[in-house]
Amino acid sequence: DDGIAVVTFARPPMNAMDAELLEETAALFDRLASDRNVRAAVLTGEGRAFSAGLDLKLLPTLDTAAQHRLIAAMNDGFGTLYGWPKPLVTAINGHAIAGGMVVALCGDWRIVADVPLKASFAEVKVGVRYPVAALDVARSELAPTAARRMVLFGEELDAAGAVALQVFDECVAADTLLARAIARARRDAALPPEAFATIKRELRSAALARIAAARSGQVEPRYAAWLSEETRVAAAAALRGAG
Repeated sequence: DDGIAVVTFARPPMNAMDAELLEETAALFDRLASDRNVRAAVLTGEGRAFSAGLDLKLLPTLDTAAQHRLIAAMNDGFGTLYGWPKPLVTAINGHAIAGGMVVALCGDWRIVADVPLKASFAEVKVGVRYPVAALDVARSELAPTAARRMVLFGEELDAAGAVALQVFDECVAADTLLARAIARARRDAALPPEAFATIKRELRSAALARIAAARSGQVEPRYAAWLSEETRVAAAAALRGAG
């Protein structure tokens, strides 16, 4: 749309993430970064969720190799979005939970729909430790109070609460969300592109350096046994509660 790429998570019902989705997201945004016809992007979700994060039903089935692939995919996906050199607007249409919350925070401008939703980091509740990219995005983008309440304790916010804590930038009616996000992306795309890319990279340099190290395999030693028995028990309890 006039140089604005609109990307939609479309994995019903909750746009849950797996390694394939995260790998596809990283590859797509790499292509968009090199496409001179694309000046900015909007990332949103289909249905009642932006993304509910990792598919908890998959966790008990993952062997060690699959766990390592998923960790790598999260670091690549989140790292690609956070370091994307063009303006990125996240249009949060519904629930943004765990990895979905990380992706929402990767937006340079974040617009949430005024609908009943949960915005939260659920990792601590399901016994999942954070990959480097996820924690660095959260630590860099959240104010200390918001980080403590959301990351450490898994506090759930609604749309108004997320704006009040400066997690999201603005709240709009659901039927205007996409139009507002495209308009914001078009406005941001008018900024000098080389200056924008350079300043964004420098502003996030410390986090991006740690994420790059994780993507290259230089760190993440604590994930030799990423999913423990505690994780399996907690994830199963969370699924029962959701049902």
